[in-house]
Amino acid sequence: MQPSLQIPQYVFRVNANSEEKLVHPNHMVYQKMESLVNHMLDAETGVPIKTVKSFLSKVPSVFTGQDLIAWIMKSLDMSDLSDALHLAHLIASHGYLFQIDDHVLTVKNDGTFYRFQTPYFWPSNCWEPENTDYAVYLCKRTMQNKAHLELEDFEAENLAKLQKMFSRKWEFVFMQAEAQYKVDKKRDRLERQILDSQERAFWDVHRPVPGCVNTTEVRAV
Repeated sequence: MQPSLQIPQYVFRVNANSEEKLVHPNHMVYQKMESLVNHMLDAETGVPIKTVKSFLSKVPSVFTGQDLIAWIMKSLDMSDLSDALHLAHLIASHGYLFQIDDHVLTVKNDGTFYRFQTPYFWPSNCWEPENTDYAVYLCKRTMQNKAHLELEDFEAENLAKLQKMFSRKWEFVFMQAEAQYKVDKKRDRLERQILDSQERAFWDVHRPVPGCVNTTEVRAV
């Protein structure tokens, strides 16, 4: 699912080359992060991305935490491991990369697999997804008969709250979820696997696990 692109009140507009452009208050931070992530994505000099094959399955487009940290330390000439980990955590917490089987957006310096987020979901696009978008996403997840897509406890609780909140329009939510589910089913299996994980990571940023920091919040000055 691609959530509807809303324009938050804290987003302002600039006129660049006679074209109006939306700008987030954190745009300078995002620019620096995205410049670094684009270097990470370079096919020749970036973080080594691979498809991991096992006896019965393939895990496409992943890299390890070790490879990421090693790349950061070498490319940015860092000697302190803790500094490299801190930078990796910062990039992950803003949703530019994520662990493929965990909702917590952190990075470990080990063999854990990570995946880069699609630029479509980068925070510089000024995402402000609504609760209806989240409800459709969670509802769609309940239709997918896959163990790795089962709702976590906090997601099931959120879904129950949203069902009460949108009780009068739940049929519409369900129909939206069902339509998206049917579209997803037609995708190639590996493509669907990547898109499912990227969508999940998007919501982990905008509706984080209880106790985790919401990096999308903008504090009033």
